[in-house]
Amino acid sequence: MRVRGPVALSLFYLTNFGVLGVYLPYFNLYLKDLGFGGLQIGIVSALLPLSTALVGPLGAVIADRLGRRRAPVVLSSLLALAVFALLPGARTFAAVAWIVAAYAAARAPALPLVEATAMEISEAGGPPYGRMRLWGSIAFIALVLGSGPLVTRRGEAIVLPIILALLGLNVLAGVLLPDDRPRATVRGEPGGLAKVLRQPSTLLFLLACLLMQASHGPYYVFYSIHLERVGYGPAAIGALWGLAVACEVVAMLRMPSVLARFGPLPTMAGAFLCACGRWLICAVTAAPAAMVLAQSLHAATYAAFHVAAVSYVHRRFGENLRASGQAIYGSVTYGAGSIAGMVLSGLWFERLGARALFARAAWVALAGGLLVMAAARRERHGGGL
Repeated sequence: MRVRGPVALSLFYLTNFGVLGVYLPYFNLYLKDLGFGGLQIGIVSALLPLSTALVGPLGAVIADRLGRRRAPVVLSSLLALAVFALLPGARTFAAVAWIVAAYAAARAPALPLVEATAMEISEAGGPPYGRMRLWGSIAFIALVLGSGPLVTRRGEAIVLPIILALLGLNVLAGVLLPDDRPRATVRGEPGGLAKVLRQPSTLLFLLACLLMQASHGPYYVFYSIHLERVGYGPAAIGALWGLAVACEVVAMLRMPSVLARFGPLPTMAGAFLCACGRWLICAVTAAPAAMVLAQSLHAATYAAFHVAAVSYVHRRFGENLRASGQAIYGSVTYGAGSIAGMVLSGLWFERLGARALFARAAWVALAGGLLVMAAARRERHGGGL
């Protein structure tokens, strides 16, 4: 019996982001344990977003043209599992980099297709997008908190078998997605995707998204390492990551009413201001109370920002371009934005230190906020079309 669409989508989010709940906080600690330096860790970290930028849109455009989504998602998940299984035998920087690059390329096409399907189900009367997506956040919390004590007892290498098990479950979740029947294609005017992308408000929106994710570069690459250097243990580091995602879950439950009141772009502008404040806190102190406050702002800097952005993309791109639109948003934000933030953080970490990186991240977030406010102003005055 086929699992209902919203349930299947929730299961996919749960397994997909469960992987990140181990990968983001602990994989860089594993790389450090292998003896990699700051620049090498930054390069390996950037491979995941690089593939998001290069491979994700291609897969989504093909899926939009074929009118199929489930089969590409399952194939993507299977390939990701097969490639990551090679990683436990890799010890050199070159071997790890090649395997992570192949894994990231295999994984990249799946999520934009699932995002487009989730928004369509929500629009058709299903549960709000955030209520399906929050299961990914719940899984992230559970894996962050559960993996921390395991890393303490068993060492950083334990993250690899945990990720492999989750990737296997992700394949099963992909099989349960809605039936892969060709959808009726909606014919738009030639060059429709390029036309949307050339609109000034779309360009401002995408550039702002790039800057938001770039500002997270020091956080995703060096936050755990920074906390470890100032005396936090793995369990405490995991607890802080888990707190951030717990706040994210609460925000996602509240997002339907927030978006109904303010709209996507004003909501995003508020998220940028919170990001600026969050990184300034991290630049000034690593005291426990300050870290709790900074991690609480994840509710705005990720949850509110992401749900508002996905909603804007769904509205901005036509019905026949929704997977492509979500992939382009993901490519620019979690692809190019992550690459810029992670690589620059890797280059500057040893020379400047984590606190100086967070101070620069605050300025980047502020610039992104100004851009998204400019996009909102153009739309209000009819200049977005």
